[in-house]
Amino acid sequence: MKQMWAIFRKEIKDALRDRRTLLIASFSSLLGVPLMLLVFSVVLSQLESQEDKRIVLAVGMEHAPALENFILRQGYQVKTAPADYVSRSQNKELDQPVLLIPDDFAEQLAAGEKTSLEIAYDTSNRQAELGLRPLHRLLDAYVQETALMGLMMRGVAPESLQMIDIRERYLQRPQERKATVTTMLPMMVLMAIVLGGMYAAIDTTAGERERGSLEPLMMNPVHGWQLAVGKWGAVATVGMAVVLLTIASFFPSQWLIRNETLRAEFQFGWKDAVGFLLVLLPLAASMAALQIAIALDCKSYKEAQVRNQMVTMLIPFVSLIPILFPGREPTWFQWVPVLAQNQMMNQLLKGETVSVWSMLIAFLVCAGLTSISLVYIAKKMRQVVMH
Repeated sequence: MKQMWAIFRKEIKDALRDRRTLLIASFSSLLGVPLMLLVFSVVLSQLESQEDKRIVLAVGMEHAPALENFILRQGYQVKTAPADYVSRSQNKELDQPVLLIPDDFAEQLAAGEKTSLEIAYDTSNRQAELGLRPLHRLLDAYVQETALMGLMMRGVAPESLQMIDIRERYLQRPQERKATVTTMLPMMVLMAIVLGGMYAAIDTTAGERERGSLEPLMMNPVHGWQLAVGKWGAVATVGMAVVLLTIASFFPSQWLIRNETLRAEFQFGWKDAVGFLLVLLPLAASMAALQIAIALDCKSYKEAQVRNQMVTMLIPFVSLIPILFPGREPTWFQWVPVLAQNQMMNQLLKGETVSVWSMLIAFLVCAGLTSISLVYIAKKMRQVVMH
């Protein structure tokens, strides 16, 4: 036990001295979530600001007096687009799409002929693209009103075309919170855990081997298990610290949210924090063991880094698996590491209760993965040095 504790203290000191480990762990845990929520809130505010502008930029509105009257009745203003709207939109100076009306619009409409309207915008102009939805909604309402007026002029009651009224009934539980914008948070947290402990795992194996400090450590009378558990304990501590810092960053992150809708959706309290800890700490421990096992066979720091980065790249793909199963998620999700944690974190963000059985399964799977990795590390440690 003394030897194991000595190895643990030595590895922790090395990890704290490694600036790269501290930088990645600090950035991924403390800045990842706040930056993402800040970006989300800004984008959502931009979208809502476009809808609140209630201004329509148009070219040729004089050819569509009925359309202009309809737009004004909806509380919108009609403004003539600048003559150089194409170049100004391409240069991001124009932050709205432009409605283009043909010269014969009113004549074709009066004759009952099919006509068309165009909406011009530059696809690289994000601000202008955000204005498409409110303009489309406005024009769809005008098309519907025009069609109904045409039927009434021909003596057809509009009600006769719609004999059934379709309504929606929401079955959302009162305690369930919306988490539509925050669905990327679990993936961000999982990435922070993997990245936070990765460099510590590489440094304690391939890094020491490259520096030549692993061989002197093997000359001490320590068992492979003591080496494995000591090194794993240090890396797992770094990973768990990343978990704690990431979850702690959720609380000040709420102050950075500039959008009222997102602030209402993202409600994170102490109960949620405890749930996240129970879900993520076992995963951080198992990922530490897996990363050490992956880096152990590598002869150089760069090789170990590449291998572990390949594992890191799997996180986003695993998080996207639920998209393939719309509706009720299959029960086997809770047996897959990362996928199970992603599922449980989403439940917590929505205000749902995570079952004890799901947490127990995830804990047992992580414990099994950790045990298998430690057995491999203990057997492989001396073999690697000998070769």
